[in-house]
Amino acid sequence: MDSLPTNKENDLLYQYLLVFSPDEKVNADILAIKKEYRDKYDCKKSAHLKPHLTLINFHQFQSVEIYLIKTLEKLSRSIFPIPVNLCGFGQYPPHTIYIKVINGVQISELVKTMRSKLKPIITTIEKNKPVYMSDPHLTIARGMSEQQFNQAWPEWKQQEFKASFNASGMLLIKRRINKTDAQPPENYQVVKYFQFTGTAHHLEQLNLFEAAHG
Repeated sequence: MDSLPTNKENDLLYQYLLVFSPDEKVNADILAIKKEYRDKYDCKKSAHLKPHLTLINFHQFQSVEIYLIKTLEKLSRSIFPIPVNLCGFGQYPPHTIYIKVINGVQISELVKTMRSKLKPIITTIEKNKPVYMSDPHLTIARGMSEQQFNQAWPEWKQQEFKASFNASGMLLIKRRINKTDAQPPENYQVVKYFQFTGTAHHLEQLNLFEAAHG
């Protein structure tokens, strides 16, 4: 890999999320729950961002984005679509309620693979360490007050929710980091969608087969 740009003084800093997005039906079902949290418990941020399952959360300068995209493009060609099975609700008390992923091991293994490939690109920026998700989940509400959490969790901990979708790719989104805390955070914008094809893995296996039988 070429050396990464180092002129940070005039470079724009962004927060990036690499995520799985549910299909249309599952998205609508989860969005309805998020809106209920907004309306019933006054969790104003709950419906602000579309339903998603975060794989990596990190900060990086815009000049590095081209290297990031190239690496993710290459990675996505070696990954097959992944089923995501959702069941029931979980908590990170006293501030977050989420939908549980019951087949999270496969997703965690994918994140570990991406971490090893992306390590030269995704680094600690201005004390912001990259977060690689080891416990896959789909957030319903975060940043809740203790009162909001104590009201919502008893009502939702036994609620049933089952859904599944096929993660056929991953989405990279970003928002600009403001220079002062007085400025509200910008909305996320789409950088690129990376389709999982598994073609690179297939070619690798084919080459191994041909080498063994050549």
